[in-house]
Amino acid sequence: MQSENKTFDDLMIDYFSGMISERDQKQLSELLKSNVELKKQFDEMSKLHAIAFTPQMEAAKQANYQKLIAQINETPAIVAPRTWMYSFRNIAAIIALVISVSVASFYIYRDISSPDDMAFQYETFSPIGSQTKIILPDSTVVWLNSGSTLKYNRSFGKKSREVALAGEGYFEVKKDKTKPFTVHTDSINVNVLGTVFNVRAYTEDATVIVNLMEGSVNVSLPKATNEGSLIMKPNERLVFNKQTKKIKTSETDASRSALWTTGKLCFVDATLEQITKDLERKYNVEIQIANDKIKNEIFSGSLNLNLSLKEVLSYIDVDKKFSINQSGDTIVVRVKQ
Repeated sequence: MQSENKTFDDLMIDYFSGMISERDQKQLSELLKSNVELKKQFDEMSKLHAIAFTPQMEAAKQANYQKLIAQINETPAIVAPRTWMYSFRNIAAIIALVISVSVASFYIYRDISSPDDMAFQYETFSPIGSQTKIILPDSTVVWLNSGSTLKYNRSFGKKSREVALAGEGYFEVKKDKTKPFTVHTDSINVNVLGTVFNVRAYTEDATVIVNLMEGSVNVSLPKATNEGSLIMKPNERLVFNKQTKKIKTSETDASRSALWTTGKLCFVDATLEQITKDLERKYNVEIQIANDKIKNEIFSGSLNLNLSLKEVLSYIDVDKKFSINQSGDTIVVRVKQ
């Protein structure tokens, strides 16, 4: 069985990457005919692949999937052993790397051991230094920034549309008046029908920031704020401070908040400490600011993140007053003596 499973794993990687040969496709078909457990795994993995990579095509399936199914004798479905899930998690990561060209991402399928449909959770993680584009089952488009995670249940789109975000996400929500779209973060929730907005909600950050480009959103706030909820208008920015529980709204050019989807970092009245947090996520380094007095220095501008980190830091240090030293993945910024 171990040898057969290894062959199955290899064949599935080729199958999902679109590189499977006719000979290997026949071999995969024979495996699925002879082993009902592998057939069950194949069905579940095909559904996951459709949802993770092209969710809007789940109902129609893919042409090569139909071609392969035609070669398989229908057999009664049985529940596969739970051990296959651990193997498939590795396969899912490999498939993501093979298929994704301009972005990198990992798709994870989790069974939380409950018969309820809500227990089946899909998770997309955008690794440090990457941006990931996702198309949800309702055709909503989501971009995830570096180090961000998006989760949603298998029941997404049936009665409701709810996702959980840790990190930064840019959303172009497909309009559906009967099913509001909700983004859950660790502090606030954003409720919409159909609109375009950016949410920045990294767990380690002191604030959650919402920028609205189009439409309107209703932001649900913690009880401690005594606010209940707040409705935002286009080109409005909301900042929620997790520690003080205070909210600040202001007018802004909201489109600038989503420039990271094009490889740029735009900041207005941002502290050096805030900017270096973004650079850490982009370049996968640790940046230490040795002098407290420069942590809160304010900067405004736009950086091309396709440049090297050294070039980016040089642009920030326009007055040439910083001493920047790097040792491995650690960078120390000091004021020149």
